[in-house]
Amino acid sequence: MLALDTMVRENLIICPRCTDAVRCEAGAWRCTNSSCPYSEEPFPVVAGIPALIDFEHSVVDADRLRASQGASEVPRGGLHRVLASLMHPANDTAAASVARMLELLRADAVTAGRRPRILVIGGGSQGDGLAELYGDPDVDLISFDIYASPTVQFVGDGHAIPLADGSIDGVIIQAVLQYVLEPTVVAEEIHRVLRPRGIVYADSPFIQQICEGPYDLTRFTDSGQRYLFRRFERIDSGSVAGAGTALRWSIDYFVRALTRSRRVGRLAVICFFWLSWMDRMLDPRHTIDGASSVFFLGRRSEVSITEADIIGYYQGAMSEIAAHDRP
Repeated sequence: MLALDTMVRENLIICPRCTDAVRCEAGAWRCTNSSCPYSEEPFPVVAGIPALIDFEHSVVDADRLRASQGASEVPRGGLHRVLASLMHPANDTAAASVARMLELLRADAVTAGRRPRILVIGGGSQGDGLAELYGDPDVDLISFDIYASPTVQFVGDGHAIPLADGSIDGVIIQAVLQYVLEPTVVAEEIHRVLRPRGIVYADSPFIQQICEGPYDLTRFTDSGQRYLFRRFERIDSGSVAGAGTALRWSIDYFVRALTRSRRVGRLAVICFFWLSWMDRMLDPRHTIDGASSVFFLGRRSEVSITEADIIGYYQGAMSEIAAHDRP
């Protein structure tokens, strides 16, 4: 992972409020713009790393962050997460998409005489399918989340990414967009920090129940996520986890509602783990219409697709039904 002092030295770190440079002096992280509030009041340091957040415009509360020393407000890990990982097939889509991203970016980076620089938004824990990326010694990896962990260099908010314009080759945002207040703002921030020809990989839930309580806000169809990244040229897109996984999630939450118990729901769904493994047998076009999660892989562009383009983009099976019903 790229060291924080290297990021400062290369002028990568910027203030999320005013976008001027941020410097660390005597352990205090301050904006260099004397008229910015963060020039006087330094950014908090939690668990040894800076929290580079404009707290006035974020769901993250500075006092709670300091009090918890950056700990996640949502419980992570535990037996149920281990069981979930065992019940669900590995995310081969993410692994293949990120490998493709790196293959495309390496050609550009070598020509420019540098290593690919990849940003992981929501990297508080290593995402499913990203093991090879994290183990790649030839990649400069930057990672942040709204909580501190061993896999992030700083705490940040995707609505105001504290990194300089055009400083990143690739962005990975996996199972994060459902937790942000304004996904369009986050997509614009991703576009801003990417270099020309930079690449984004996003995967997000479509048919899934609430996962992180009050922080869980949005869901995306395949077409909806494509339009979110309308200022990107599509390389690939489709479903990550299909209708089988969506049904497994629904059984879990149905049993929870019936028994008033999350534990019983988790136990009951163990009997239906095989539904996720059936995703690989399902028709791709029908699966798009009932997927548990969807992905988008795209290259940064200065041209946006239009409102009409998104109708023509649709990849599901309902277009066949519509055509059949026409007189």
